[in-house]
Amino acid sequence: MLLSLSSCDDHSAERSSKATVPIDAAVDIVELKDIPINYTVPGSVISDGRVEVSSRVVGFIEQLDVREGQSVKQGDLLVRIDPSDINEAIRQARSSVSAAEEDLSDAEQDVRKYTSLAQSGSVASETLRKAKVRVDIARTTLEKAKSVLSAAKAQKDYSTVTSPVDGVIVSVAKRSGEMATAGSPILIVESHEVLLLKAYVSEQSLASINTETPVNVRLDVLGGRQFAGRIRGIVPSSDDVTRRYEINVLLPDDPALMPGMFGRAEIRLGTYRAPVVPQDAITKRGGLDGVFVVENGTARFRWLRTGRELNGVVEVTSGLKAGETIMAKADGGLPDGARVNVAGTAR
Repeated sequence: MLLSLSSCDDHSAERSSKATVPIDAAVDIVELKDIPINYTVPGSVISDGRVEVSSRVVGFIEQLDVREGQSVKQGDLLVRIDPSDINEAIRQARSSVSAAEEDLSDAEQDVRKYTSLAQSGSVASETLRKAKVRVDIARTTLEKAKSVLSAAKAQKDYSTVTSPVDGVIVSVAKRSGEMATAGSPILIVESHEVLLLKAYVSEQSLASINTETPVNVRLDVLGGRQFAGRIRGIVPSSDDVTRRYEINVLLPDDPALMPGMFGRAEIRLGTYRAPVVPQDAITKRGGLDGVFVVENGTARFRWLRTGRELNGVVEVTSGLKAGETIMAKADGGLPDGARVNVAGTAR
């Protein structure tokens, strides 16, 4: 029993010594800081350059060698349509042009002949008039034949389909040997030059969001890495069921970004002022956060209600006000009421 009492007396003396012998400590002044009001919504990375590639002519696909996931450059050959029917159309159009040229040549020759004969009265003026009409008709026929030939040649150019952008093949709907129809998608090329985060916001928050609103995008697959974004547009029509509006956040040019990635957009709606303390100044007692407040050279422990952590500081929602002095680095073993020599400020 005597040993136990002696031990208690030793600990009491040690605590009393800590409370009476001043310790040197750096302090910090509680400041007000702008705390951002963020509205977080989930979204997916999409490409702004998704192009459906189709043929402008009808025909069997003669060549289609690209596959999903393959990278292509603008101008690379994607699809070749069998040009047999087009070649036949070109041959027929050329024959029509040749025939029309011969008709025009004959008609012009008749006009020259009848003009000479009409001057001597050998043919009626009506015959000359009809010859001139025939020239006009032959000339019109030739122009139409040339237009048909030009169109057929253009169709030949359309039989080869090239990539409109630098990108990646993400979908192939047809295969070699199948029929291609005009306007029907054959494959899809996705450009990664411009990427967006597609997300949806509530109608209550819509009034606080515009194209100047700051946005940070976090991507889970990249370990929560942040990207500074910009709202490029808000679709002015909501879903009838959810009453949410689509927004498109323009992402920076970064090789780590890929379409399909899941992310979260943190949209800055505004700020409010609140006291903050350094993270190192906080200690726990009884499972609750607190700091040592220094007043008149004495450190008093004070419990706090804390909010968000922001770049090494913690928001204080209750327990402190701006201008109070606290110990900059917490000492969990320091007794309440310990004497403190201020050794400078931490900031």
